[in-house]
Amino acid sequence: MTTTDRAADHEMRHAAPGEPRGGPGGGDAGTLALHRLDGRDPATLAWRAAAVALRPLAAQERFSSRAELTLPEADREPHRTAFVVARDGEAVGYGVLDAVGYLDQLTDRPREAALLRAFYIDHAQQGRGYGRAAGRLLPALVREVVPAARWLYLTVNEKNPAAVRAYAAAGFDDVGRYLGGSHGPQRVMRVAVR
Repeated sequence: MTTTDRAADHEMRHAAPGEPRGGPGGGDAGTLALHRLDGRDPATLAWRAAAVALRPLAAQERFSSRAELTLPEADREPHRTAFVVARDGEAVGYGVLDAVGYLDQLTDRPREAALLRAFYIDHAQQGRGYGRAAGRLLPALVREVVPAARWLYLTVNEKNPAAVRAYAAAGFDDVGRYLGGSHGPQRVMRVAVR
């Protein structure tokens, strides 16, 4: 199987029927998909360029950072996998799955977990339900990237109530734990992936 065949196979497993193929600009209307950014085929390179152009709202950037900063980190760390959220062939969001991170601070079973980091929807695309819908697609991607994971964890700043609501609507549960953070308390949430 070629790299392009693997990319197409991956795309078929992480989107609704009729999902966009071939990178930004292609695809059917009304589809949302998650595309891994760890390949070097032409379609993945196009998605990577599109991800770097995305921006969260200015007030949210301190919570999530930006792809232009976190994508190179994911490339350097073998336990991280960056992905783009695409709607109708257009990149609308970005995030990173981490198989190590600070999972030992979130769960007693870090080897059975993955961590969602640096997740955001582009400022011009917010309020359309894309974050919630992407959250529902994440378990399938986690099963592929971190096969041993039973849970996907995240931390969300208490000063970001819109994100707390979006994660809850996507099926994430508050586990009743908090972590400190440079911008205040971080609520710990998780969703089952198996």
